[in-house]
Order: sequence, then C-alpha cells, then structure tokens
Amino acid sequence: MNNFTLFLKDFFKNKGLMVFSSMLIEKLVGLINVIFVVRMISEKDYGTITLIASLFGVLITMNGFGTIQGLLRYGSLEKEAKDKTILANFIFKEGLKRHLLLMLLFVFCSIFYELKYENIWVIIVFFLIRMLGVYFYSFILSYYRIQYQNNKFSIISIFINCFGVLISIFLTYYTGTMGYLISLAITPWLALFFYKKEIYLPMSLPSLDFEIKEFWNYCLNSSFTYLFSETLFMIDVFLIGYFLNEEAVANYKVAIILPMNLMFIPLIFIQTDLPKIISNSSNKSYLKFYIHNYYKIFIPLTIIILIIGYFIKDWILQFVFGNEYQENGWIFFIILFSVCCNMCLRNLYGNLLSAIGYVKQNTIISIISIILMVLLSLITIPFFGIIGLAISLALTFISMGICSAFIFRSYLMKI
Repeated sequence: MNNFTLFLKDFFKNKGLMVFSSMLIEKLVGLINVIFVVRMISEKDYGTITLIASLFGVLITMNGFGTIQGLLRYGSLEKEAKDKTILANFIFKEGLKRHLLLMLLFVFCSIFYELKYENIWVIIVFFLIRMLGVYFYSFILSYYRIQYQNNKFSIISIFINCFGVLISIFLTYYTGTMGYLISLAITPWLALFFYKKEIYLPMSLPSLDFEIKEFWNYCLNSSFTYLFSETLFMIDVFLIGYFLNEEAVANYKVAIILPMNLMFIPLIFIQTDLPKIISNSSNKSYLKFYIHNYYKIFIPLTIIILIIGYFIKDWILQFVFGNEYQENGWIFFIILFSVCCNMCLRNLYGNLLSAIGYVKQNTIISIISIILMVLLSLITIPFFGIIGLAISLALTFISMGICSAFIFRSYLMKI
C-alpha cells in the first residue's frame, strides 16, 4: 500500500490532475462535437468525411516523421533546460521539412478515394490545412512536456479543445458540412498563441550524449510504429467501405466512438509520467514499481467498465446518436472488451517499449498486427458484416498486447 501511495503522490506531483482534466475535456468535447455533427449533417457526408479523416489519422501519427516522439524522448533525457530548448529548436526545423513531405504523401494516398467518391478533393484540402496546423500544435505541447511543465501543456490542450468545439458547433449549425470542415482545418492553428519565441531562433546544436544518426533512427522507427498501429483503424474503415457502403462506415464508426474514447484513461498516467519513465528506463525497480501500481488501478477499473457496458449496450447508441444507430449494441460491447484488454496490455507495454528505446520491436508488432487484422477481416466481413470486423479488431488488439508484454518482460529480466 505504501508503494501505491507513493505512485499516486508522484502522479499528483507531476500535475497529473491537470493532465487528467485536459485529456478528459479533450475526449468529452470531441464526443460532444461528433454527436452534434452526426445529427447535423447527412449520414452520407459523415461517412465520406470519415474516410478521409481515417487516412489523415493514420498519416498524422508520423508527425514530422517521428520528430515529435524524438523530441519527447531525447528532450527528456537532457538535464538542462537550456539544452532542451536548443535541441527543440533543431528538431523543429528539421521536423517541419519532413512534415511537408508527409503532406505530399497524404495528397498522393487520397487520389485512390477519388476513384470511387466524387467531389472529395474539397475535404482533402481542408484536412491538408489541418495537417500542417497539427505539427505546430503537437510540437508546442511536447516542448512544454520535456520542460516538465505539465500545467502549461494542460492549459494549451484545454483551450484548443474547448474553443475548437465551440467553433465547430457554430460553423456546422449555420453552414453544415462546409462549416464542420472549416473548423477542423483551423482549430490546431490556435496553438500558435502559445508558441515560445526561443524555439524558432537560430541556435547551434548542443553537445549531446547520443549520435544524430541514433536520433533519426529512433524518430523513423517511432513514426512507423505509430503509423502501423493507427493503420488498424484505417483498415477497418477501408474494408467496410470496400465490401459494404458509406452508411455501413458511418454505423461502424458511430458504434466504436464511445469505447475508443475510453483509451484516454490509461494515457492520463502514461502521458503524465512518460518523461520520468524515460529517465528511469534502465531502473528495474522503478519499472516494476510502475507496472504493479498501474495494475492496481486498471484491473478493477476495466472490470467495472465491462459490467456497465454489458447492461447499457442495447440502448446507449440510440440514446446518444439517434434511432438509426440502435442495432449496433454488440459491436459496441465487443470493441469495449478489446479496449479494456488494450488498457491492461498494449497501452501499457507499448508505451514502455518506446520509453526504453525498443521502437523496432514495437514496429514489428504493429506490422504483424496489420497482417493479422487483414486476414481475419477478409474472412469475417463477408460472412458477419460489421460484427465480424469488430471481432477481428478485438482479436488483433489482444494479440498485440500479449506480444508487447512478453518483449518488455524479457527486457526486465536482462537488466
């Protein structure tokens, strides 16, 4: 119990409540926004936007080709605040160049949707504007995190998300689908109100305890890990769009919104403590301490979530999104089960693997999971439709988590 008390004290000391508040608000306003938008625009328009949004969600994980993840890890390893800033300055400029290439890749991949869906280029342009804004937004947040300023990190996140949802509701209400797209494009740019001037000033690269080649290798592998992990969420939408239609895409996406939003809960602790975990990545006692106390929270929590989810599965979607989505209760519960498994396995051990520098192993797990997801989906969708896809995603999530846990446990035995 003393260890658990210390675990919670560290969480509060690192402004964990502020991080919790910011992430809770982010998920709540995002959910409110989706509920409002689903009711305000047509099912077909929402399904089409979801297709591009899913592609965007996959590629944006490569933000600056991994420079955001690189800043977080290597910035956390720097001891002096000045060196953190100089490193951030170097990473910002190099990352921006790579991010522009990512935007070109987004345009190229979007061409394939043009073959089936008309007038989709308007949506693509707005998401392209959003993609550049997200780079600035993510970089500014990571800068404050490596400086251990979780308060500032949380304030920025709360401001962007609250103001963004107000813009979205206002514009969608008065101008429909176009207003929703405009709000998506401009929201991340609000982060520029919080930029630090010194980030953009010319500075020489400091003497570092690692090779630049090592840094870029970590960044690239991190970007691939996040890309392949997020690809799972594009594959499911792509396969439904291929085998079924836009309405099926909308039904599936609405059914998984509530369960998927619960994934922010473990990230509250991981995001708060990640810089400290990175700095203790070779400390076996600390890593075991963190895992044991993490489970003291999340095993009981996931059991409670599953019990509640089972009893509300038949009416929650109808209540939140409308009568047209009432037949998706079992999809909701299957995805909820997979999310709970993810909380206890992949969310924990995947982030721990990144913290200790095992990005190649994370990438391999992600690639294998994509292959598994495709194979399972090709078998289940033709026979069971959307429910088959939900089962495939659940099995893939669980497999990823088990593999991640096994690799991390092996690392613990070596140190």
